[in-house]
Amino acid sequence: MGKMKNADSAKTREKIISTAAFLITKQGAENTSLSDIARESGISKGTLYYYYPTKSELLFEITNRHMKRLSEDIIYWVGNMSEDLPPEKILQAVYRLLTRASRRGRLHLYLIYDGISGDEAAQVRVRTIYQQWKETVKDGLGKMLGGDTDKDILAELILACLDGIFIQASLGIKDIPINEMTRHILR
Repeated sequence: MGKMKNADSAKTREKIISTAAFLITKQGAENTSLSDIARESGISKGTLYYYYPTKSELLFEITNRHMKRLSEDIIYWVGNMSEDLPPEKILQAVYRLLTRASRRGRLHLYLIYDGISGDEAAQVRVRTIYQQWKETVKDGLGKMLGGDTDKDILAELILACLDGIFIQASLGIKDIPINEMTRHILR
């Protein structure tokens, strides 16, 4: 009986998360209420509040999952890179993979917005996740580049470029010069 209850609980959480991510992407975090999420999920507000008492906690969960997925994508690419593939080709592939889905880009930007909108708890959470992501990128750079490259600065630059690419892609800019950017970054 306990396993079934845990499975139902996990399904409910997943439904809430996917519905919230969809609505936030569609109408923005500021225009999405917990009531909207409950109604769209087909659950009561009480059930939603049981899992996520505040919108900030729900946004944190979405942010955490989103950043984990991005990190896993990077780890996958670095772990499966060919020995003879130049680092810039790997970074190009990572950027293209991460920016391919417009929903993912918009969600990324809404979550960043939430982190800078004045909610101190959200800001701390997003900053913590970014730090974890930076460490993941640094580890990947160590595998790709080895040597004496300043991986701290390079990881910061890669993340900043990724944020910029998400912004440009969300604005509908089609000719983002990813190849040229990666050549300059890894020079």
